[in-house]
Amino acid sequence: MLTETEPASSRPAPEHGTRRDTATTDIPPVPPTHSRAARITMGLLLAAVGVLLTVVILTPIALSSQDLIDWAAAPTGLDLPRPWPVLVFLALDAAAGVCVLLTVYCAWRGEPAGVFGILVWCFALGSAFANWRHGSQPDAAPDAVWFFPLMSVAGPALLEAVLGRFRRWFQRDTGRRNRRLPVFGWRRWTPGLGAFRDTYGAYRTALLLGIDTIDTAITAYHQLCPDGSLRIAAALRARHATQTRHQQLPGGPPESGNGKPNHVPVDLMRRIPVDLDAYRRWLAVWAELRNGGADLKEVAARHAFSKRQVEFVRRAGQAGLLDSPTPPALRLAQLAANGHPDTATLATTGRA
Repeated sequence: MLTETEPASSRPAPEHGTRRDTATTDIPPVPPTHSRAARITMGLLLAAVGVLLTVVILTPIALSSQDLIDWAAAPTGLDLPRPWPVLVFLALDAAAGVCVLLTVYCAWRGEPAGVFGILVWCFALGSAFANWRHGSQPDAAPDAVWFFPLMSVAGPALLEAVLGRFRRWFQRDTGRRNRRLPVFGWRRWTPGLGAFRDTYGAYRTALLLGIDTIDTAITAYHQLCPDGSLRIAAALRARHATQTRHQQLPGGPPESGNGKPNHVPVDLMRRIPVDLDAYRRWLAVWAELRNGGADLKEVAARHAFSKRQVEFVRRAGQAGLLDSPTPPALRLAQLAANGHPDTATLATTGRA
C-alpha cells in the first residue's frame, strides 16, 4: 500500500481493459491531461465552431434585411414612411443581438439563459413570420416563402444546441453537474440479446450513486439488489436502516436531538461530484463551513459557487460525507468491486 509520502506519480498506470485494484489506494488517479498540441487543436476547432455559428446567425439577418424593410414599408405590413422602415430592422436585430450575446455569456458562466433564451426565440419567430408574409406576396421569389423563415429559425436552434452542450461541459468541469452516466450500448438493452431489466437496474444505480463506469454500476446493483429488484432507492434506504440499527460506525452521519442518526437522502449523494478536482473544491468549501460561522454568500463568491451549492456542501459535510479525500460514490464502487457486503454503508458514512 502506498504511504502518504509516496508521490502519486509513482503509482503504476493500469493497463487498458483491466480493472484497477481499488483496495491499494485511497485516491483515484487523476485523469490524464491533454498534450499542448491537442489543446491547441481543440482551441482551433472551438474557434472555427464559433465563427461558423456566427455566420449561420448573421447570414439570414443580412439576406432578409431588405425583406424586413419592405415589409415595414408595405401597406400590408406596417405601412411606415421612409426612412422609418430601416429603424424597424435595426431595432429588431439590435434587440435580438443583445439577447443572443447575453445567452452566450450565460452559457460561458455555466448558467441557463432563462428569459434571454426565450426572447431569442421570440425575435426569431417574429422575423420568420415577417419573412413568410413578405415571401408570400405575388411578386416575391418562389423559394423565398420557405427559405428565409427557415433560416431565421435555424440560427437560434443551432445556437441553443451548441450553447447547451458547452454549458453541460462547463458544469461538469466545475462540479455543478454530475459526470456522464455509463453508456451500456444497445446490445445490452435488447431483450434476448442482452438483459433489459438488469441493465435498467445498473443504470438507475449509477444514476442515484453517481457512478460513471459500467462494471462498477453493475456490481453495485447486484450488491444492492441480489434478487433483481428495481427498487434501488428503497434498497439503499433499507440497507442503511438495517446497518444503523445494529451499529453506528465511527465517522457515520451525526445524530439528531432524539439520539437517532439523520437520514441521508439519495439526491444529496448524487450531487457530490465524482471528479477529484471538483470534489476537492467541495472539501475546501466545507473546511470554511465546518466551524459554522462563515457567511454563505461570501463563501459562494470566493469559490465561484452558488449559494444553493454551498448549502448542499454544508448538508453533505454535516452528514459526514466529506470526511474522506475520496468521493463517496468512488468509495462505494470500490467496496462493490471488492465484494464488500455492505456497499450501502459507504453511501451514508464519511469513511471507507
